[in-house]
Amino acid sequence: MILAGILLTVYGCLQGVAQDPVSWKFSTKKVDATTYEVRIDASLAEGWHIYAQSSPDGGPVPTAIAFTKNALLLFEGKVKEAGKIEEHFEPLFGVMVKQYSTKVAFIQKVKLKTAIKTSVKGDIEFMVCNDETCLPPKKVPFSIALN
Repeated sequence: MILAGILLTVYGCLQGVAQDPVSWKFSTKKVDATTYEVRIDASLAEGWHIYAQSSPDGGPVPTAIAFTKNALLLFEGKVKEAGKIEEHFEPLFGVMVKQYSTKVAFIQKVKLKTAIKTSVKGDIEFMVCNDETCLPPKKVPFSIALN
């Protein structure tokens, strides 16, 4: 009876990971009085990968970060990716893909127009796959305070 309970618990945990194999962490780093680096960190369950922000036609859904307009902020440059990028031919899609396994950080530099407390809001859309299947694209909203 106890063994059956343990097995059901382990199975339930594994099913949860399979349904949501990405955990997100949102943070900021203050560069100077009005400049911040906004970090969106993804940690992936073993065997899963997430795609870069660019993808060829016919390929997987690329990771996309959409920021909500904020009159108090200036976004400097494009979102940068930090992690060990892997490039390979993906038979599921029939194209070369760029992906990250284990972890990746998406970093955006923002500048306050005036020294005031505000936040960076938006959502990140992404798709994850393992060697057997892909989960449908998913959007995760975020709000990151700048203080």
